[in-house]
Amino acid sequence: MKISNYNLLLAISTLLSGVVIFASLWHQYQKVEQISRIHYQSRLLVQTIEHVFTMSQLWLTTQDLLFSGRQTYLAKGINEQSAQLRQTLMSVKGKLANKDGNDLVLKLIVATERNDVIVNLFSQISRRKNTYWQARIADSDQITTMYVSNLEQLSAQVMRDNLFWSERAKRAKSNFTTLSFLVVSLYLCFILCTVSFFSKYIVKPIENITALALQRTSAGASVEFIQTRAATEIIALSIAIQQFTQHITIEKQRAEQERCNVIRANDKANIIMDTIPCSVLLVDEQGLIKECNIETEKLLLRDKTHIIDKPVANFVPALATLDGQFDKEIALKNMEESLLAPGFENPHIEFTGRKIVIMGAVNYLITLNDINERKHSQKALSSLNEQLIQAEKLASIGQLSAGIAHEINNPVGYIRSNLDVLNDYFKPLLAYIALTNVDLTKNSANKKAAQELYQQEDLDFILKDIEPLIASTLEGAARVSKIITDLGNYAHIDEKLPEAIAIDELIEKSLTLVANELKYKVEISKDLAANVNVIGFPQKLLQVFINILVNASHAIETKGCICISSHVVQQEINVRFEDDGAGISQENLKNIFDPFFTTKPVGKGTGLGLHIVRSIIEDHHGRIEVSSKVGQGSQFDIFLPIHYDELSARKLSVKQLIS
Repeated sequence: MKISNYNLLLAISTLLSGVVIFASLWHQYQKVEQISRIHYQSRLLVQTIEHVFTMSQLWLTTQDLLFSGRQTYLAKGINEQSAQLRQTLMSVKGKLANKDGNDLVLKLIVATERNDVIVNLFSQISRRKNTYWQARIADSDQITTMYVSNLEQLSAQVMRDNLFWSERAKRAKSNFTTLSFLVVSLYLCFILCTVSFFSKYIVKPIENITALALQRTSAGASVEFIQTRAATEIIALSIAIQQFTQHITIEKQRAEQERCNVIRANDKANIIMDTIPCSVLLVDEQGLIKECNIETEKLLLRDKTHIIDKPVANFVPALATLDGQFDKEIALKNMEESLLAPGFENPHIEFTGRKIVIMGAVNYLITLNDINERKHSQKALSSLNEQLIQAEKLASIGQLSAGIAHEINNPVGYIRSNLDVLNDYFKPLLAYIALTNVDLTKNSANKKAAQELYQQEDLDFILKDIEPLIASTLEGAARVSKIITDLGNYAHIDEKLPEAIAIDELIEKSLTLVANELKYKVEISKDLAANVNVIGFPQKLLQVFINILVNASHAIETKGCICISSHVVQQEINVRFEDDGAGISQENLKNIFDPFFTTKPVGKGTGLGLHIVRSIIEDHHGRIEVSSKVGQGSQFDIFLPIHYDELSARKLSVKQLIS
């Protein structure tokens, strides 16, 4: 028989047995469910009867109060209780299924109605009609006695019904459990027989074929795969396997030879990778690390087992896109600086990648170089550069300090002189005010003395002179404050992030700081028309302008002129400093930006001024151009970009001062 016929027989038998099991269980379940519902309604009815008992006790107690104390005001409450009892009894009547129970409920309802009639008569009976009163009480007692008897009969009947349905519900559930166990047991027996049959005629022959295929045999031995007691398809399959084994044996020998060759090639590749002095990673298209060398373990401080099959982005975040996928374009970058994942003590690396194809699959060979020592050297050199720049700035402050002190001394001198004059003015004013505070209409002597004092001290002149004195004093104080503020800003160290700088205002500050250096021999001509901002560090650019102005002043021996202008040229600000000093020879012009080059006498300059000027301007992505003729003067042109987005996102760093 074919396997398909076996499958059809199994499907039909399983379907039929499942239908029979489901039908029998469903029928029994419906019976259990019906009995459970009736039992639940019976329990609710028992609770309702108990509630009726409670209401009846309250109803009878209220009647006793009415009859014993002739408290006729309770009649209305008794009527309301009777109405609630009738309403509850009507709900009980709808739930009872037998006729006897319904008759008892009707008797209870009639008893409450008859008793209401007797209770209502009490409001019309006089207290003096005692005999009539007692007769009505006797009638009510007879009615309530019958009411209690009928209620007890109804309760007993409901309790019997509840007990009956409780027993039936337990019996039905027990029968359902027994039937379910029996049906499931029969179904399992049927499945076991079917599985045994299939195991004998289908599974067992296939296991025989599998065991023969896995059996170790000698090179020349043959294996018999043909099965006789099995399905048609399995017999045909065993014959085909028997024919195919000969081909497999030949291919197996050939594959074994290829495997040995591959092992030898892998050994050679592993030796080469382990001798490479940098980390090497083999990454698949999903970004998973498939192979690495010993240097990778040293760099990542992890065993090889904790690196293989891990995403490369776990170690080098730059190799992942924003959504966490492997970035194939970045992986092919050539010598790109990056960082290892947070937590590594030495995070700085340099990586490069190549795409390679291995057995038809695309892979990426990525090399990682440890550049932490180089970064530490660059950081140390950058720190040294900043120290040199600060030292040059302090040297400039030292050169300007005498002139700045002189500039501050002048306004401070006339502030002090003005204050002395104001003090002299203050004394006669106080005397005059003391005289004028007296009522002069009553004391002509004081009035005359006040007029004489006003003319003698020339108070008219004093009052007119006070306002100019105060204005002059405030002007001197403002000059002192401005000089000190500009000097403080110049000495201040730049913040780490660049900011917007108004170039024209920065030029004015530089002129304030070098004013004493220039005012006795230099005439300043200004044409500041830039009116735009650049992104950068104001203290460093201020140092540039001060250095150029001081150098121009030193180039002018006696009298001269410095022309300063600022204009927007396309997307750049052009700041020009032009002097008519001694000029620079062509031989020295090509060396003026070299570090430590100076034409000044020993002790007059460090030779770093113009070198730092060019470094600061280049760090602001600008440029400086110089032209000069001996005896005619020099011209320095500074070009700074107006729009440069990168400067707002990273810290500017001055280039190396010493190569």
